[in-house]
Amino acid sequence: MTAKRISLVVVGMAVALGVTAWVIRAHAQNGQSSGPGSQSGETIYSPKKSSPSAPVPTPGNVNQPIQESKPQKINPKNVYTLSTSTNLVNVNVLVTDNNGDPIPGLQKDNFRIYDDGVPQTITNFSTVSAPMTVCLLVEFSNKWWGYLYLALEDAYQFLNFMRPQDWVAVVSFGMRPHIIQNFTHNRYAVKSALDSLRIPGFSETNLYDAINFTLDRMQNIQGRKGIIVICTGIDTFSKITYGEMLKIIKASNTPIYPISILSWVTVRYGSNIDSLQARNALTTFAKYSGGEAYFPRFSGQLPGIYRQIAAELRQEYSLGFIPTNPTHNGKYHKLRVELVAPDGAPLKIVNQKGKVIKYRIEARQGYYAQKS
Repeated sequence: MTAKRISLVVVGMAVALGVTAWVIRAHAQNGQSSGPGSQSGETIYSPKKSSPSAPVPTPGNVNQPIQESKPQKINPKNVYTLSTSTNLVNVNVLVTDNNGDPIPGLQKDNFRIYDDGVPQTITNFSTVSAPMTVCLLVEFSNKWWGYLYLALEDAYQFLNFMRPQDWVAVVSFGMRPHIIQNFTHNRYAVKSALDSLRIPGFSETNLYDAINFTLDRMQNIQGRKGIIVICTGIDTFSKITYGEMLKIIKASNTPIYPISILSWVTVRYGSNIDSLQARNALTTFAKYSGGEAYFPRFSGQLPGIYRQIAAELRQEYSLGFIPTNPTHNGKYHKLRVELVAPDGAPLKIVNQKGKVIKYRIEARQGYYAQKS
């Protein structure tokens, strides 16, 4: 073999070895990413494949439980809470003149609030003017239905005070409450619900159960809300007693506006169904809830009543304070709200003519402290 041939063989072997090394290196890197994400130290996230044992949600097994790891036990003593935010007490206050019209323009310094007789520092203050959320709770019993129907006819006038953003629901009650129209913006749907109340089948009027039913479903509703109860005020045999009902109302944040027909029926028909117990119950429920009870003697008073309720629910003052007594004993605390001048004297409000006018302050009567 000549020297020239030997050189060619050596060069060929070197080239073959180089090609082989390049192929091996290429196979070794075949499983690695070669896109832009693999350059400059970047990492491309690739989702892991589902475990074969984990069920895939399909219409056939969507309700099947997925096996999860055992949760770690938590020591309740190690869980932190924010006591400051939970201690805040909110009180909605309405100030009206002799005609029942809201008085605007009051400032934070014009209000003074007492908790069990102790003055509190108002930390939150705002003027609320928002759409209202109202439930019409209508007594539907054949015992007094002939009279109630007359009052119900005037309830249609409440629709004249509905605005496009207001929410209104209708609940009837006799032996038990029934939702005949859930909350809606549609006044025609509310009218249709009232039209459906024609022939009641029972003579019972379980008022307390019905109010409790409605309060329970309105407790988480935000904004301005209220319950308008068209009734006689007479309760037959509710499962909830008067004392229990009063405690529930004190703990609620929904004002109640009863409209009783007792006085109206007495004047118009000479019927003696004016029960003092029913009147006192409705007055007390309204007082402690922050609403007002009405006992109209004539049907012409109803439009003004509905107008006043709508005005109250749309515009009022919202006050908030953190009690100076932070004891979490679950006891009832009495509240009192006053209007004061800058010098601390009772506030005098004058009209455009400079004449001093009388005013009313409506607010919830108290609250239950949180129980540890």
